[in-house]
Amino acid sequence: MGATAISLTLVLILAYVAAQIALAIWAGRGAKSDADYLVAGRSLGPFAVGMSLFATWFASESLIATSGEVARDGLAGARAEPFAYAIGILAIALFFAHRLRSGGFITIADFLRDRFGPGTESLAAAVIALSATTWSAAQLFAFATIIASASGLDFTPALIGATLLVMGYTLYGGLAADVVTDILQGIVIIVAILIMFALMVAAHGGFGPMWASTPPTVWSFTAPGESWVDRAELWLIPIAGTMVSQEALARTLAARSPEVARTGALWGAGIYLAAGLIPVSFGLFGPQLGLSLGADEAYLPSLATALLPEWLMVVFTGALVSAILSSVDSALLAVSAVVTESGYKRLNPNASPLALLRAARTATVGAAALAAWLAMQGESLRNLVLDAGAIAAVLAVPIIAGLAGWRRPRAGLAAIVVQTGVLAVLDWSLGLPGAFLWMIASGTLTFAAVSVLDRPAAASAD
Repeated sequence: MGATAISLTLVLILAYVAAQIALAIWAGRGAKSDADYLVAGRSLGPFAVGMSLFATWFASESLIATSGEVARDGLAGARAEPFAYAIGILAIALFFAHRLRSGGFITIADFLRDRFGPGTESLAAAVIALSATTWSAAQLFAFATIIASASGLDFTPALIGATLLVMGYTLYGGLAADVVTDILQGIVIIVAILIMFALMVAAHGGFGPMWASTPPTVWSFTAPGESWVDRAELWLIPIAGTMVSQEALARTLAARSPEVARTGALWGAGIYLAAGLIPVSFGLFGPQLGLSLGADEAYLPSLATALLPEWLMVVFTGALVSAILSSVDSALLAVSAVVTESGYKRLNPNASPLALLRAARTATVGAAALAAWLAMQGESLRNLVLDAGAIAAVLAVPIIAGLAGWRRPRAGLAAIVVQTGVLAVLDWSLGLPGAFLWMIASGTLTFAAVSVLDRPAAASAD
């Protein structure tokens, strides 16, 4: 691609982001309190909930990483995305959305405070903030890579520019603006990948030749050399991380009723799975075209370059930028939510709605800066996303127990502490296989044991 085309691509990216910032400011202009900023005044209908859920969860790795993994491993590369993540959204619809929205909570940490007390809330807020910041780092990493490719800048200045753009995009709009832009970005994503899919089918000479070109080995759901532990973790981390994610649940908490929350989440799961199968098709059928294509995260960009005329590459780039923006703003707002509701509001219970709004926006800026620092550490896009999911899943045991009616104050706190320690030692320090399974098992056993010990105290409190 020549210098003129590169400059044009960068100009169009910047113009697109500027338009999104303007739209976000317009859509969020009525925010006067933390509830307006963080849960859109609880005004969302089912289409807005579903489309926003899809756009939030359909991130850069949904396109780039998934297609590359499927090209390398066949259908086994699609287990995490879209299948496991779609199951996680479905779990939100079936088990979480209605009950959490009925409680009128703003964050998951609020719910855990209601069930297990302020200590559990504070620790849960820290977990949510770390998970969402790691997710933000993954999206900033991808955005900086696109800007660097389009501009010729080194990664670090591109990352700084990407962070400033995203910060401005998220700062003023809040969740109401996030949802409006999510709907637009979701449409851009779907249209762009459908265009690319149609061109891939045409390059094969039709659906029949395309289907016939794939070797039987690509249809296996297992990869060679995997243990049952590897397979279990590959499914469970995305499912558990999704169903207790503040970023995803924020959409249902912003619904205008519990019924709308559940219906919207069902729509979100369906749209996500349907759209997610298109990148899977890129990985299944693209390699059979006989083109010179890159590997892993370079696979999809090289396929797009081979299939799309230069002017349509701008559309493809727009889809990537849309996927990033619709995810990173949600993650930054998740950090802002827990910092404001479980931090600033608890320290300043008499703070005015305007003061809480200012605190939420300040937290957004701090989260963006920390996410940029994490993105500079050089971890791969998929690893950052899986790390975020594993961190979020630390809350799965107390949330599920809380929804089941358990109210043992020390049990929820103990489960989170033990699971965090197990994940830190076995996964982050030692890198042992099965660390996630050990984490869930240790949390479940800890919660059960402490609940039994805590029963007399809980009974006397009642």
